Amino acid sequence: MKIGIDIRTINKPKSGVGYYVTNLLKEFAEVDYNCQYCLISNEGTEEWASINTPKFQNYVTWISNENHIIGDLWESLYLPFFLKNGGVDVFHGPAFMIPLLQKKKVRMVVTIHDIVAYLMPNTVPLKYAKYMQLLIKLVAMRADKIITPSTSTKNDLMNYLNITDSKIQVIHEGVSTKFKPLSSEKDHSYLQKKFGIKNQYMLFIGNLEPRKNIIRLMLAYDQARDKLNGNWQLVICGKKGWLYKEILETYNKLKRNGDIVLTNYVNEVDLLELYRGADIFAFPTLYEGFGLPPLEAMASGVPVLTSNVSSLPEIVGDAALLVDPTSVDQISQGLVKLALSESLRKNLREKGIRQASKFSWKKTAKETMDAYFSVL
Repeated sequence: MKIGIDIRTINKPKSGVGYYVTNLLKEFAEVDYNCQYCLISNEGTEEWASINTPKFQNYVTWISNENHIIGDLWESLYLPFFLKNGGVDVFHGPAFMIPLLQKKKVRMVVTIHDIVAYLMPNTVPLKYAKYMQLLIKLVAMRADKIITPSTSTKNDLMNYLNITDSKIQVIHEGVSTKFKPLSSEKDHSYLQKKFGIKNQYMLFIGNLEPRKNIIRLMLAYDQARDKLNGNWQLVICGKKGWLYKEILETYNKLKRNGDIVLTNYVNEVDLLELYRGADIFAFPTLYEGFGLPPLEAMASGVPVLTSNVSSLPEIVGDAALLVDPTSVDQISQGLVKLALSESLRKNLREKGIRQASKFSWKKTAKETMDAYFSVL
């Protein structure tokens, strides 16, 4: 079988979908599924080249997956002919999109990570929400198989778009083996020099955008300050997404003497250091299709506070402290509870490591390959 995969999301700065694609490719390279792969990439997609295998054939296009007018037209009008002429049997769009033009000889598999455009349109630009609603509906109708990273997202698709159960396959994402607990005492010297982190700290990782609920997290931390006795910092790590102006305004209003740290986007090395150095991971987002950061935190041995909504309870199980993300009081009380109880942190740390061990990219890749074969 010849499989086409759109890998343009590997471009830097890499987001969650980019890590998803990268880890799938690494597993496909290591396991012999008796397949060939046609990778659709950009000139900036450098990481695929580090995977040295003759199974991968790379096709470079200047069309970016971020260009939702020219790019989507190219994907629907030109790409189907390219795939057919290249002998591709199954095409996988791991970032919502597949060609919409009918070419029945090429089967279509798409990963729909979430339906934010339907559930929370106020958290993204209005025009983008309307456009994505249309695209997701068309893609869901066109696809031979839809992969979702959680049962929660599967249920959302069934409820909002009336997609049949049999068309959707839930395949949980994995967690890289790079994320693991420290074997020795934490050393903050590197983090202090680079980011000004000097105390115990609560870590958040995610794009700066309304859905991530960062404003309520900062307000909750501010409310908890007196009970934390100046011993804890809040570290917010992520690149600017959209509609972030109010987030930065709140940050500038609440930061005091560096107790709230905004790192902006960090590379993978620094990301690992931030996870390993953290004492609490706080992730009270409003909606997630999967929620990879809490899983990475648990694998790193960090106790997690997260939301009791969408896919998050499904992913963390009983290994995290769950709160109502719309309640500043609940988030604040949860932060204080974790900060003041070493025994609770120890308990969640141990549970978190066990829970994270249930998720692997090898399992994700095998089940994804099963999805490819299922549409032939």
